Amino acid sequence: MTAVPFHQDPRVVQGYQFFSRAVGVLMCVVALALLADWWWNLPRLARSVPGELWNSVSTAIGFGLSGSSLLLSHTERGWRARFAALLSMIVLGMGAVELIEYVAAAGLGINLWSDSSAACLSCLPPRRMVGFAGVAFVLLGGVGLLVSVRRWLWLRETLAIALLAIAMTGLASHGLAWEGIDDSTFSRVPIPTALLLVLATLGWLSVTPTVGLTRVTTAATLGGAFSRRVLLPALLLPVAFTYAFELFQSWLGLPNVMAFSLMAVVSGSAVAWLIWWVALLLDKLERQRMEATQLRTDADTDTLTGLANRRAFDDTLDSLLQGHREHDTVFSLLMLDLDKFKSYNDSFGHLAGDEVLRITGRLLAAAVRPSDVAARYGGEEFSLLLPATDVAKANEVAQRVLDAFRNFAWPRRLVSISIGVAQSAPGDDAAAVIKRADTALYEAKNTGRDRAVMAATASSAPPAP
Repeated sequence: MTAVPFHQDPRVVQGYQFFSRAVGVLMCVVALALLADWWWNLPRLARSVPGELWNSVSTAIGFGLSGSSLLLSHTERGWRARFAALLSMIVLGMGAVELIEYVAAAGLGINLWSDSSAACLSCLPPRRMVGFAGVAFVLLGGVGLLVSVRRWLWLRETLAIALLAIAMTGLASHGLAWEGIDDSTFSRVPIPTALLLVLATLGWLSVTPTVGLTRVTTAATLGGAFSRRVLLPALLLPVAFTYAFELFQSWLGLPNVMAFSLMAVVSGSAVAWLIWWVALLLDKLERQRMEATQLRTDADTDTLTGLANRRAFDDTLDSLLQGHREHDTVFSLLMLDLDKFKSYNDSFGHLAGDEVLRITGRLLAAAVRPSDVAARYGGEEFSLLLPATDVAKANEVAQRVLDAFRNFAWPRRLVSISIGVAQSAPGDDAAAVIKRADTALYEAKNTGRDRAVMAATASSAPPAP
């Protein structure tokens, strides 16, 4: 079975790409600010944020290169795409060298130019990456490289998920170590760095929003609307709960039992709010779907009889003819006409005639299966389309309709109906099958009315003069 393609929402796709460019600009701005702070020894924000990673010159360069690559990666071909891939390769290489240096203490020299000996004029402390940065920039560079070359989607998504997990772990660990001393690698990661890594990961995923993990979130479907509103809160709530727990326990001076109790209430309330929000979204989308369905129904329905109108009849007939051509599935068409309806109108008035049309709609709807289509063809003419029905079974339906008209207690005088029955044939178009049914209907009219006549098959029909 062929998979149904996603229909993307163009506005959402544009929003994702705008977000990706905004993240690239932010990374470059942060990198320039950190480098300016280091070079001119400015008393800026970078100095007030503790943590080895935030004060690393190598980190600033890595963010700057990755941000530049992110801005260039929106072009799939040409020198920009190649340059974006090169910048991401440099980021990956920086992370790999730092990781090797951290693990093996090899002293490969990537930070020598930014060490304290090089910063003696400003008397800055050593500014070196930590092992966390090595892993983070290997993953960040790998994601950027794979996005730039548009290759190995599964590997790119795997690296992005790993980077996102590391960044979120850093945020959570920092929250738990807020008021205490923790020498773990993650707890030394400043909040701005972890947040920037989260944004960088999401920015790289947003470069190609119609493939991979972001494909569902940009889809113009209920699943797309749902995921766009729920995924990000679900991702951030655990980290928010971590900081809330630390706040309850440390800042408010609450004991562990009370802090855990409040956390349970807060987490339960957050989940309940998320469910309520999703329920509102689903309710809104369902109401919109029902309104759209009602509009389509109104457009395809005859207001007087409640049956399908000529437009719906034509669409259904085209669909049945296509099924006949492709799968050799026969169907039958019944053309029906109220006998002496003009005389009825002249005798009892048009309002009485409208009442007859409404009753006819009810009788026809009751005489067919749910899969059949009863339509008002025009004026006092009606039609029945019977899928997967040969002429013999169609004649049985016609007799059932005739009996319904004969047995109904008409308010003024008996109303009868004449019916022409035709079965589809190979090579038929809409005009051909309608003409055969019409010919049979005229024969029924000319031979006494209140009867059904089966049309000759296409192969036995006399040739046109």
